[in-house]
Amino acid sequence: MKSFMHAILLGAFVGKAFGTIHHMFSGAFAGSTIYAIEFDDEANTLTLANSISSNSSTSKWIAIDERKQNLYVGNGAQYDSYAITNKTGLEYSSSVDLEGSCSNANYIIASTEPPYFVFGAPYSTSCAGNVMSVDATGALTSIISNITYNSDAGVHGLALSSDNKFVYSADDMGNAVWVHSVNITSGEVTEVQYLAAPTSVDPRHMVVHPKGLFAYVVFEASSEIGVYSRNNTTGKLTYTNTTFPLLPNGYTNSSSYWADEVMFSVSSTGIPKYMYATTRSRTTTIPGYVSAFSIDTDTGAIISQLFLTETTNSGGSANSVTSAPFAEEYFAITDSASNDVEVWKITVNGTASGTGTAVAHLHLATGPSDVVWLD
Repeated sequence: MKSFMHAILLGAFVGKAFGTIHHMFSGAFAGSTIYAIEFDDEANTLTLANSISSNSSTSKWIAIDERKQNLYVGNGAQYDSYAITNKTGLEYSSSVDLEGSCSNANYIIASTEPPYFVFGAPYSTSCAGNVMSVDATGALTSIISNITYNSDAGVHGLALSSDNKFVYSADDMGNAVWVHSVNITSGEVTEVQYLAAPTSVDPRHMVVHPKGLFAYVVFEASSEIGVYSRNNTTGKLTYTNTTFPLLPNGYTNSSSYWADEVMFSVSSTGIPKYMYATTRSRTTTIPGYVSAFSIDTDTGAIISQLFLTETTNSGGSANSVTSAPFAEEYFAITDSASNDVEVWKITVNGTASGTGTAVAHLHLATGPSDVVWLD
């Protein structure tokens, strides 16, 4: 009987990781430090566990590999990789130089299946995106192919389809979205589609739902989320002429804000229930906004916008959101102007409405770019 009751108690806690310490790393827009941070989900506290002196003079965006063994960093004219030595430690392993005159390695993402290609986007006109190979340990080795655009393009964000067969580029400077197919064996990319965005909205970042039927794009200039339908076979997108606001209704000073990030929640099933998005204020004394959406788990369509609420501060250059891996209701958010990282928790009422609140706050020495969760 005791064994049976013990099994029941254990089963009741399957999928829950509360009362534990979780770990994340944060890049920074200035200096050479990468921060290792701990979050206690019972005490609701954030703690600086380690200030790691890195090889990077500036770490724009950072990304973590699928195996949680490597951290990838955009660093000026190169991409750097670090082995994750423990939950609060990194060791520099390799760098890959950008090609030609491009010198602003910015956004970076990692594929989820072997051979674990890494994709990077230098943020400048006339610069191609990059596909990089890794060695057996996950360290970057070389650029093996380029994601080509026209001369007006300046891509700020990348996204992958769940099968890693298509890479999507949010072209902020060229006001467009690009689709390229990816040979998942060789890494070769082929242009599939150029799709102009609505006038002067400036796509910044984007996500593709795991079901493959929808993509969501941050329209930076208009502070909106643009909704695109997706063909699961060809990978092509169609703009649905549907947007969701990242500013309250009636705002007439939208030029004082610039939308930043969009991210799905992380689910143990691989199918998210929520999506998070943010917009920044251009004035450091005025808060930005964060929003959450309920997502149909069968189709990936937005069911409703759960809330739109002020962030603690402006967001600066980045109020990037990163969903927690231990519970879909938690996410981290950066504020580069205030040098802060926060953890937020949402409370939902079904799929129609909800609220979001900052539950933990940490002040850093420099402005954070984005964070990645280790656990």
